[in-house]
Amino acid sequence: MAHRIQGLIFILLGIVALLDSWRITEEVRPTANFDGIGPDRYLAIVSVIMIVLGAALSMRAKIAGETSDWSDLRRWPPADFVLIAIVMAAFIWIIPVIGFVASCLLFFLAAFGILGDRPWWRTVGYAVVTTIAIYVIFIHLADLSLPKSFLGV
Repeated sequence: MAHRIQGLIFILLGIVALLDSWRITEEVRPTANFDGIGPDRYLAIVSVIMIVLGAALSMRAKIAGETSDWSDLRRWPPADFVLIAIVMAAFIWIIPVIGFVASCLLFFLAAFGILGDRPWWRTVGYAVVTTIAIYVIFIHLADLSLPKSFLGV
């Protein structure tokens, strides 16, 4: 049941972000100097991904054949949910200090460590691969300028 509620929260956040991307398209794009894709369309893509992943998370228990049980809601919000929110807040706070790439690596180390049930070396490997993938996608493919640290890294 907790997965269903978490999935619905993710869907709701995705819908809010999708509406905001539409607002940016309607109100800001006509007077702004965006490139062809621009922040509104990036946000729309991420929003749709959030909605799809939220739906998948909501359906996870049903697909796995688990019964609908309220026992996993004995502690709401789940500790990992709260910890991830704290890690995200820390991620946002440290981006200007140590830069996007280092912040991203630390975020994924923490998130995969909290949510995963893997040996530490796999968690580190997944965090490094995910950080590299995000770097390649945003820097090389999308040609975005990501925040650097005070050291210029």
